[in-house]
Amino acid sequence: MKTINFFSVLSFFLMLTVQSVKAQMSAEQIKQVAKESYDAIINHDLDKFSSYIADNAVDYAQGAEPVKDKMAIMNGIKTLFSAFPDYKITVEDIAVSGNRVYIKNNFKATHTVSLMGMIPPTGKKVDWNDTDIIEIDNNGKIVAHWANNPNELLVQIGYGSLANPNVGVVMAAYSEFGKGNVPGILALCTNDIIFDITDRVFLPEGKMYKGTTEVTEFFKYLASKVQFTKFEPYRFIADGDDVIALINGEYKDLKTGKMSKANIFHQFKVANGKITWLKGNTDAPHDLAMSTKK
Repeated sequence: MKTINFFSVLSFFLMLTVQSVKAQMSAEQIKQVAKESYDAIINHDLDKFSSYIADNAVDYAQGAEPVKDKMAIMNGIKTLFSAFPDYKITVEDIAVSGNRVYIKNNFKATHTVSLMGMIPPTGKKVDWNDTDIIEIDNNGKIVAHWANNPNELLVQIGYGSLANPNVGVVMAAYSEFGKGNVPGILALCTNDIIFDITDRVFLPEGKMYKGTTEVTEFFKYLASKVQFTKFEPYRFIADGDDVIALINGEYKDLKTGKMSKANIFHQFKVANGKITWLKGNTDAPHDLAMSTKK
């Protein structure tokens, strides 16, 4: 007959007791964690705020898809606040229900720095009222965040279309283009993707590229003809599956060495999180002074 170790049993019950104590965090303790974390944001101390975030936290308010893990969440928060460096947050009310906290707040700021690397500073002032919901675990860490009015800030600076999840897909594709990562772009496209590049500004042999194999060849061909020194999407317009992007472009003709700039216009179809169609159009290019370009 197996002998039961008394001390193992005692340790097991002590562990359960500790977990039970943790589970009984009072409403006042939970409220205090919320208050301290928001005080850190109010005081522009994001390093301190980070100490209140659980490593496996999820933010459901930063974009079309949940943002997972502490580092990704803090990168998003820092990106937001860096675009509005004069921000002032006022907490108007805090209410606790179970392990969730409801925080009514107001955000006032001026958009003076580029946001997400794709939205130029508009100089617009924002006055954003919202109610955040945060979930706090038994260790006093924030494990989840939601917002009642997450898109109002984008609306106030004139970029409400970014709330459309299909815009996020297009922005991700541009990010991969900036890295020169063609497989990363294709991963965001359907296998039967169509690139309509019949516009002949960049490529005299403008044509329709169908499927990932042909689109890969398009990017190789483009890279052999021009080198972009600036590719700056600055405006997105979206309705349903349609996304339109306006881009400031500067590039070097690799054959002649000539530097040019042009406005670029892209139309996308996005379905089920994948790009299915792209049509590119480019205005007539203008010469750039070589004295200021390397």
